[in-house]
Amino acid sequence: MKILITSNTKKYFNTYIDFIDHYWIRYFEKRKIQFTLIPNSKNLLSNYLSKNVDLILLPGGNDISEKNKSSKNRLIIENKLIKFSIKNKIPLLGICRGMQVINLFFGGKIEKISGHMKKSTKIIMKHNLFKTKTIKVKCFHNYGIKPKSLSKNLEIHATDKYKNIEMLKHKDYFIRGLMWHPERESNFNKLDIIFKNLRK
Repeated sequence: MKILITSNTKKYFNTYIDFIDHYWIRYFEKRKIQFTLIPNSKNLLSNYLSKNVDLILLPGGNDISEKNKSSKNRLIIENKLIKFSIKNKIPLLGICRGMQVINLFFGGKIEKISGHMKKSTKIIMKHNLFKTKTIKVKCFHNYGIKPKSLSKNLEIHATDKYKNIEMLKHKDYFIRGLMWHPERESNFNKLDIIFKNLRK
């Protein structure tokens, strides 16, 4: 499997650095997955756009509301990658922030929520992806998506007990989003299942 994954970014002295979470590196190593890290540079993006990839991954990190230049560039790049995914029928997966980006791209909204930062949450599955009605996950986000804020192009695949959307899928394209972090789980079972069902 070959993956394009976008970069997280943070302030570093008088500049910014792009980086990848080592949870992802651990997973890629264990599953022998080739990956390419996309820098937060609009000018360099075209160098990385290849149809010979199996998945485009928009990982977590950085609230979308951040106003610094690097975060703004990341959002621009991820929007371009969603377009590239659709045009070339390449599956795309958004994790946490990435799911929020997907909803915004298709005309939905996000809103501030409480009780989801470093909290374990039981979510209710609307589809049979994991062959169980509920699963327990750990969340790390300050913003979320309510049913009323969901793009009409997307459908709900899981919610918590307060109806916050925890998993979604595009109605027509190979695009999924999760609000939790399966890459941070020790056995990677849920992430493996998600990867195996990218085109379903």
